[in-house]
Amino acid sequence: MKRTPVIGFIAGLWLALFALVALAQSTVGDAVPGLRVARLVDMPQSPDATAITSGSLEKSFQPVPGSMLQTSSRHDLWYRLELDSNWSGTQPLVLSFRDSLSARVWVYAPPTYQPHLLWLLKVDRQARFSRHALAEVLPAGIGAGQPIYVRLGQDDYGKHTTAQLTELPAYQAADLDHVRLVTLFASIQAAMVLVGFSLWLVLRDRLFLYFIGYVGTQLIYSMLINGELYELPGGWLFALLGTRGNWPFALISAALSISFIIEFCDLRRSTPRAARLFGWMRWPQLAAVPLFLLPLGRFEPVALTVLNLLILVASMWAIATVALALFQGNRQARFFIVAWMPQVAFTIFRVVQLLAGWHQPAWIEYGFPLTMAFASLVVTLGLADQTMHVRRERDIADHLARHDPLTGALSRRAVLHQLDIAVAEAHRSDQPLALLFLDVDHFKSVNDAHGHAVGDRCLQAVVASASHELRTGDWLGRLGGEEFIIGLPGATRENAHLIGERIRVRIQAQHLQANGHPIQLTASVGVAGLLDPRDTADALLERADAALYKAKAAGRNRVFIHPSLAAIVGN
Repeated sequence: MKRTPVIGFIAGLWLALFALVALAQSTVGDAVPGLRVARLVDMPQSPDATAITSGSLEKSFQPVPGSMLQTSSRHDLWYRLELDSNWSGTQPLVLSFRDSLSARVWVYAPPTYQPHLLWLLKVDRQARFSRHALAEVLPAGIGAGQPIYVRLGQDDYGKHTTAQLTELPAYQAADLDHVRLVTLFASIQAAMVLVGFSLWLVLRDRLFLYFIGYVGTQLIYSMLINGELYELPGGWLFALLGTRGNWPFALISAALSISFIIEFCDLRRSTPRAARLFGWMRWPQLAAVPLFLLPLGRFEPVALTVLNLLILVASMWAIATVALALFQGNRQARFFIVAWMPQVAFTIFRVVQLLAGWHQPAWIEYGFPLTMAFASLVVTLGLADQTMHVRRERDIADHLARHDPLTGALSRRAVLHQLDIAVAEAHRSDQPLALLFLDVDHFKSVNDAHGHAVGDRCLQAVVASASHELRTGDWLGRLGGEEFIIGLPGATRENAHLIGERIRVRIQAQHLQANGHPIQLTASVGVAGLLDPRDTADALLERADAALYKAKAAGRNRVFIHPSLAAIVGN
């Protein structure tokens, strides 16, 4: 596979996917009011929702800057949101909470202030919007100063979330773009899984099982963190795993990816020590899978921090190991570096962002789907390249098995097999078939006088001379030593004799020298052909050999036709 088209294709693919992400975030609506945010101060006991919505605790709310809301790992938190100006638009506003919030959110909106639960894992809701944000349509006509109360459920991670107002049509348009984008990314990965499965059915190579496993579990993880999987039939089963249900799939995917990288890049051969250490990194990840299915309580953030550090170390070690293999000339390492660098870079950024508690930018929700889809496509391209490479090596091995390594003519086994095929085809199509049996005259004296290296050059010259006179469909093979067989499908008596004579003359006209001394080569040729539908390849070869013997007995450097050739069909 040529390098320049591949690089151009990969660069174009990355730009196209990135452009889709930018386009999905470009939808904007009319200017909407801003939000004034206040938080209820901590109280000895959790307040009753009625006391909040009735306004009796208004003085206990303290303003907070911006529109950032913080969850607590100890208890639920209450917030009061107010529009800073009246909304004069004809369409209602949508209040949304972003940043992959996994905690429960209850919205109490006027005039009824009835609670409405928003939750990423909720499976019994009407799917009006996708789950890339928790969204609630506010009542029409809401004005400045009318409080909207938000209760953020307890969250062990103490995450931030951003409250945002958007006009309903603009939110729906942006949400539709988001659905199209994540569906595209998921479809790419699903298609790559099917491709890998198809290749495994044909080749039965465990490399493709690792590919299916790591891309498949990675796809499930991506759909869980986006919440899209809960919308599918059977999604409630994943919801039973809770907010940590995505981590077992992340761990399994990470472990399988290590196995895939080792096999795909053949690291055991190119970097055995680094590959051995890399392989050991699978086991802590697999051992942690059941851990995240158990209640961890206050130790959960610590466990996630350790896990993130483990994934970070494994990702950086993968790049270092494959880079070393690439430096040593590993072919497949090129594809891995190109495919995984964006994903590893994003993984490092994401882990650092989680460990440092940085605010999550809006575009980051597309980071994993984008880099995973890109990696899946490029790795599949690498698998195709590897398959083609194996196929080329197989073709080369097949060519070497079928051809004489010295002259390039068919080998003895291949020429006898080709003769059987030619005889069967001649009988089936009722067409003539002629055979030339060629022997280089006095070849032993050439070897004795000038050495085997010169003799080898003479044999190569004989094959080159004979090949110049062959027609399309004719074939040439070395039976052994200085003896050659030439098959002439469809050749009549005149054709066979003419071709044999031209070959003899061309061989005789060769100007070969050894150590300044000329070498005169000549050849004797016997010609035979099929007799009737019961004739066999062995009988044909035997008659051609007999004709060759007659040519040599008559003085060599001549073409002798077996008498039976006159019976060739079509003569």
